[in-house]
Order: sequence, then structure tokens, then C-alpha cells
Amino acid sequence: MTKIHNKPVLFGILGSLALTCVAAGGAEIFRAELTGGCSSTPVASDTMITTYRMRDRADGYGISVLKDGGYLLMGDTVYSSGMGVWNAFLVKTDAKGKALWSKQFGSQSAAQGVLAATKRLSVQTTDGNIVTAHDIIDFYDANYENRKEAWGDVLVTKLNGAGNRVWSTMVGDYSMDFPQKLWAAPDGGVLLLAKFKKTGYGRDIADFDAVPDYSVVVKFDKNGKVQWSKKMNWTATDMTYLADGSFVALADIDTRSETEMAMGAIPTIIKLDGKLNVQWAKSIESLSLELPMTTGSTPGKLKMSKAKIRMGAGEFRSVEQTQDGGFIAFGRYFNATSIMTDKTGTAIRNLVGSVPYIAVKVNAGGGFQWAKRVTTGFTATDVYFSTAKTGDNGFVLARTVMRKSGMKKLTDMTGNLELLKTDADFNPRWTKKIDIERDTSGSDLRATRDGGVAVTGRIVTTEEHLVMGSMEPYEEAILIKADVNGAVSGAKVVSDGAKVAAEDQSSLITMQTMSVSTGDMKLPVNKAVKEKISKIENLARVIVPFATTKVTAACSTGTSGKSKSSAAGTGAPAATGTWAQINYDSAKEARIETEKSRQIHEELLPILKKLFDNRVKMTDNTSGLWLTYLFPRPATRADVEAVRKAYEKLGYKIDESEGGRLNVSRIGRSLRMTFSINNSMVGKLEVML
Repeated sequence: MTKIHNKPVLFGILGSLALTCVAAGGAEIFRAELTGGCSSTPVASDTMITTYRMRDRADGYGISVLKDGGYLLMGDTVYSSGMGVWNAFLVKTDAKGKALWSKQFGSQSAAQGVLAATKRLSVQTTDGNIVTAHDIIDFYDANYENRKEAWGDVLVTKLNGAGNRVWSTMVGDYSMDFPQKLWAAPDGGVLLLAKFKKTGYGRDIADFDAVPDYSVVVKFDKNGKVQWSKKMNWTATDMTYLADGSFVALADIDTRSETEMAMGAIPTIIKLDGKLNVQWAKSIESLSLELPMTTGSTPGKLKMSKAKIRMGAGEFRSVEQTQDGGFIAFGRYFNATSIMTDKTGTAIRNLVGSVPYIAVKVNAGGGFQWAKRVTTGFTATDVYFSTAKTGDNGFVLARTVMRKSGMKKLTDMTGNLELLKTDADFNPRWTKKIDIERDTSGSDLRATRDGGVAVTGRIVTTEEHLVMGSMEPYEEAILIKADVNGAVSGAKVVSDGAKVAAEDQSSLITMQTMSVSTGDMKLPVNKAVKEKISKIENLARVIVPFATTKVTAACSTGTSGKSKSSAAGTGAPAATGTWAQINYDSAKEARIETEKSRQIHEELLPILKKLFDNRVKMTDNTSGLWLTYLFPRPATRADVEAVRKAYEKLGYKIDESEGGRLNVSRIGRSLRMTFSINNSMVGKLEVML
């Protein structure tokens, strides 16, 4: 097990943004002003907050940015009495949030799907029209009803600019199906990612949530005809359609073998080509554990072996491509290894308090590069969040958090919307908290051309109305347009977030090649239908008026450094360094635990000190099973070669020397060394004894 010695790096959001880390004992402070990294030229940015009331409840589930600067909001609407029918709605607005028209979607009996994880999607196609996707439980005949095991198909509809239906196509399996993602294709058609439940479990199954599901990608042409469909042997958590026509996906993969066990499904990044063929798949895992287990017995003796326990490194929910062609997976931090090894209780407090984000970066071929976690100080109300890549190659994340931590009273549990902006390397720039009336939650966000973001979700209003004998509040779909800094001009409901802690997690993450596959599929349900599109009354309410202001983007660097604590008020500038330097400086040296460890350490340490200018720390010697060393710079292949040559001079045989691996041996001793040559965040060597 690896002990945690990394210290959090704190980004103060208010005032001058500075990065701070206090080392063990408080003797040294690491500090770097967050300046540079983007243009200091002010840019014009639009802001506003508008809500849309349809019936008694309206939830915004999806948002798209139109070519003319306007927006599409799609979601659900229903009467609060519960006796009405849920209907999908679509609102088209101009750039100022003014509703140009509002539509609701019906069918032969006006029945819509009401799935817990439902999505409402819309996208503008290359010909300027609109395509939507939502679930439906209608349009069936006697033969269809006889084969159906669970209700819910996917209805894809094309509308013209005025919101009139052009065509509607229903696709699915004879099960519970709903859309996940929708993209415009270059030829005027669309690509749909959908989740289908497997069939063959019967209509009387007690718990449909227990039925396995799988994801499907369907290509429609501009006339609504299905051109092809691909089935995956896994369920996508997220998927991104890339500029070159290929895909990257995120999924939780169930894996087990005779020698390995998994604590839950393992999050995995999957790269696919334009035909949905798998190019590579890499897991995102915590360091595995080995536990003893009984495999049999002989008279008077048990046969024992070790089982490797694999654990996911978090609950990952989105994946984006980076400027260098690599990929970042974003998730909610959960690391079982850190809980078991962190004796300070920090890991446990993080889990029960403010749950951090985690981001894991791989290169274009799936090679691990770094992992970071960011804690914002708020407590998330669920595991879901949205991510958008911004024009400066950074990212904005949105999630719903509790209004107050501690939950001293019921109103503390109501929600706020949290926005977090990071640069391309997941270094925080700012956080914002949006608190409107009784409760605010977010569902989807998109980057806008002016560098800001547009968000949709729902608010619970302070206005009440009579529902079945009691007073209940209205719920309204919301459109928030924030500027490049997450601010909304003149909005008291938007405030700066709390301090943000960012921490390198690279030493706690491992990745393995996973086996996943895709294949051609003929859709069981694929037919044109006559969906009804009708007007729906929409009461738009301006919370914060539209405004255009010039703002300068808040900038940060991804570097930090070490400086002695300066006298109060001197304002002495800080020296800059790197994450590898921070990790080295904040690490605490460990002590030798066994005689074997001491002998190996005394042999290896002079070699490392010569390579790294006497700046080497031995940080882990748990039970004398391995030695871990940190350096203030990343290790390189040249360092591996230098260590290899030194061991050859000491009379060792070189068993392996490739990449970051170096295995050496002599009579009575075998050492397996792993240098972190592919990790720019830390300089590290692990030696298995």
C-alpha cells in the first residue's frame, strides 16, 4: 500500500488568486500567483438569467447553442398533481434569452416516458434545422405490445426553424430505452447514442433496474432513415464525437478472473474509430490490494494464495479531448486505497464532506500522464455533473451542491448550482455559486463563442399555488448565461465560491488494458411515426437582465514553487517551480524498517543522489516490502539507463530494461524498479524487494 504524503494546494478564489501549500511542520510555504496563461485583453461577453414556466413544473435537461447565438432548451413539463402526463418540451430563444417559440411533443395518446435517468436532447444540424431525441412509451401495435418486456423507446424528431415537424423515427429494443447523446453529422444527419435494456427476462420481472443494459450508436441521414447502428458490449457513461469523426467513450466495465476480483465495475476510457471499432481501452483504477485467501487444504494445513482486488479510482461521468490529442476523464473522487492508508482521516472526511472532483489525463494512445483532484468546499447532492470544453482549451464543470454544509436545518439541504473553471491541465481558475429563490439545480451546460458558458436546469420558486388542497411552489426551467469568469453582470444570486484545494493524485492511479468490443446491430424497433408537435404556453421570467460587458479572463499557471515564509506585509514575490517540485518538497521521509531494506537503500541511494543532485527522499518502506523514492523533477529514460549501468558495475545481472522498468538480480537478491517516466507531475521510483 502507498502512503499519502501529498499536501493540498489551495487556490484562493477571492482577491489575488494565490496557490499555497504548507509543508509538514509548517516551516515552508509553497506559493505561486495565478497569472499568465491567457490573454489579458478584455473581451465582450453576454450574461443573463431567465426562467421558463410551462404548466406547474418544468425541468431543463438539455441545452444547445445555436449558430445565431440563440439557445435550445429541452426538458420535461407536467402538472404537479401527478395526474397529468409528462411531456417533453423544447424552447427556442434568441441570444438574449427571449423565447421565439415553445413546443411540446405528443403521440397517439400523448404518453411520454418517465424514466429516472431520462435525457432530453436537441441539436442544430448543418442545414440549420433542429433534431431532438427523447423517450416515448407509445406508437405500438398488437404484435409490438406482445413482444414488449418494458416500456420506453427513443423518438428522434426533426423540426424546421419554426418548430414544425419534418419527420419522426422511433428506435429501440423491446425493452426500456432512452437517449444519452445527440450529435450533428457533417452530411446533415445526426448520430444518436442510446441505452437499451437487454431482452429475454420476461415481462413480469420485479426489478427492471437489475436488467443489464448496453449502449448503441445509430446514424440517421437528413431524412430520418437509419443508415447504420452499432452495439457495444458495455454501457457508455459518456461519449464524445470528435472532429475527425472518431469517438472517445467512458464506461464502467465489469471485470473478474480467477486471480482478480473487482470492487464494483471499473471505469474505463475507450477510444473508437469512425466506424465504432475499438482502438484501445484503458481502466482508471486505484492501486490494487492483495488479500490472502484459502484455495484448499491438506491434512493439518490450509492452502493459501493471494487475490488481487481491483478498485475504480472514482465515479467517472464525462470525457473530453485535449488540445494535444489526448483525453481527460472527469469524475467524483473515491479512492479505497487512500482510505485504508491515510491515518490522518483526511480521506474519510473528504468522502463524508465535500466530495472532490478527479481528472485523469491520458495521451492519444491511452498512456497515463497525470491525475489530479480538486475540492471546492461544497457538498454535492448527487454524483452527476456536466462538463464543457471552452475555447481556451480549459474546462467548466457544473453540479448541484447543498446550500450549506452541516445540514443544521431542512433548508440547508436545498441546492445551489456550482460552476468550476479549470485550465487545460485541471488547475482551478475560479468557482461560482448560483443561488436562486428556494432551490437551484443544473443539468447541462455548453461553452459559448464569447468564452462563457450557458447552463440549464431548474429552480424552485418562492411563488406558490394550490395543488390538491395544499400550497406548492412552481418549478421553472432555467437558462443561465455566464461570462468567461463565470459571472453574471449585476447578479446578486451569483457569488464567488469557497477556496479550492487541488492535489496531485498520480501516484495513486494505475491503468490497465481492458477487453471491450462493438459490433453491427439491426435495430429491433425502427419505424417512422407521426409524432404530434404542438404549442405550449410559456411564461418567461427575467431573473437577471441581459447585458454585454467587457471582461478579462481570470488566468492561472499550472506551476507552483517553494519559498521561505516571508514577514507579514512584505509581499515578497514567490519563486516558481513544478508539480514534481511541490510533491518532492511536501513529502516526508520514511525510515528503514528491515535489514534487507537498509542494505538495498545504502546501495541505491548514492546512485540516485548522483543523478538528482543530492535531492532524493525515501518516502515509503511499508513492511520492508518495497522502497519508494521521490525527486524534484520527472524521471527520464536516461535516468533508467544510468541506474542500469551503475548496477552492472555492482555485479548485477540485467533481467529487463524497457521504458520505465528496470529489473536486476544477483544471487540472493532480485529488484524490480519502476520509474515514473510517463508522469510529468512527479519524479518517482518504486523498488519491489
